[in-house]
Amino acid sequence: MSRTLKLLTLPLLALFLFAQFAEATLIRSGGRGDLSLNYSQAFYYVDNQYLNEVGIIESAFNFDSPFAANSIMRAVGGGGRGLGAVPNDCIKGYTQDDVDNLEQEIDYWRTELSYERITEAQFDAEVAALELAIYGEPCVWEFTQGDALSMFGFFSLYFDTPDVSYNVNWLIDGVSLPGAINTAGNLITPDGTINNGWVTLNTPPTMAFEPGDYMAYVSVGLSSSQGQFFWTSTQPGNEIVFEQKCIVKPNPDFDPDNPDDGIDEFIEVCGYTNVYRNDSEVNDPTMSFFSHGEILRILPASDGPVTPVNAPASIALFLAGLFTMGLRRQRKTQS
Repeated sequence: MSRTLKLLTLPLLALFLFAQFAEATLIRSGGRGDLSLNYSQAFYYVDNQYLNEVGIIESAFNFDSPFAANSIMRAVGGGGRGLGAVPNDCIKGYTQDDVDNLEQEIDYWRTELSYERITEAQFDAEVAALELAIYGEPCVWEFTQGDALSMFGFFSLYFDTPDVSYNVNWLIDGVSLPGAINTAGNLITPDGTINNGWVTLNTPPTMAFEPGDYMAYVSVGLSSSQGQFFWTSTQPGNEIVFEQKCIVKPNPDFDPDNPDDGIDEFIEVCGYTNVYRNDSEVNDPTMSFFSHGEILRILPASDGPVTPVNAPASIALFLAGLFTMGLRRQRKTQS
């Protein structure tokens, strides 16, 4: 009977989670433009056992204990975003060459306008078409007034370990709303796949906004008491690399009453940390990430009362179910 209940629990929890996001409506288009730069940034989470007072201990880099095996690494490629308030397929990249060509094209039409070969309206239309081709149109989250706001965005810097904590917040029209990290694996929804580690927002229907367009932002702060974060960057002019740093500190084994027993009064402690390439200044990463603004559109509600279609407690029920199943499995293992 217990096995049957467990088998039934998984699809039931999945049904709750699906209902939680079923009302999201994402209108996809070409994607809001974002400048693509040719550099990468890598962020590392390193467990405390591989750290000392200065940074990463030497043994963490040894061949017998590769650094990659003693850390978790997440990278943001091409100087792109690490966090978005929409899925990453909504983000369209463009280069500096594209921008330069755009400015030349606009200058051409500006000249045509100055010689009165085109009208002001024609000039505006040409510029709008050129900008659309480069930057694209943004994706739009669209809801009816009174709907629960079920939104999600990509997050490239999710460290899949319980030792890292996440503080997710969405900001809409000056209202701060708590979000979450999806830790339930990839979730298939009508608006696309919510990847494991992406950010989500789900509000109760009582969180009502007046009809209109708003800008939605999301932020994520990372912290851990079990380890530290490090990073490297190949950004031109601001390259950050791992270098060995050393400090001198009192030797705890030194006995001032027996100064001649061969133990030095001070010892050197060395570790690898991230530093600016140019001046070797230690530069600890700020593990706070912010998205660009994306459009949230609230449509007027139809006549009559608005019927809430999302169960506000479904996420809680889902997490509670997973916790219960995990607890039972742990007790079974211990017994």
